Amino acid sequence: MRFLAAVLALALLASPAHAQNMGGMGGGTGGKGGGKGRNSPQNTEQQKADQQKKKAAEDAYKAGLQRIPDAKGKYDPWRDAR
Repeated sequence: MRFLAAVLALALLASPAHAQNMGGMGGGTGGKGGGKGRNSPQNTEQQKADQQKKKAAEDAYKAGLQRIPDAKGKYDPWRDAR
């Protein structure tokens, strides 16, 4: 009985690790990329698009930081209680 419980526990612990190596959504390749070559034209275009998205997100973040007003002094939440 203990042996059966140990085998069952091992199987339950191993199944999530096995699921992490799956291609996901019927990929079947077992990894990212879908089986395409590393230097395929679509991959370089995708990299350029990703870089543009990252740059746009970074620019938007910096613009948002610039819109935050400067503090007019230290904020004291206990000022009325003293």
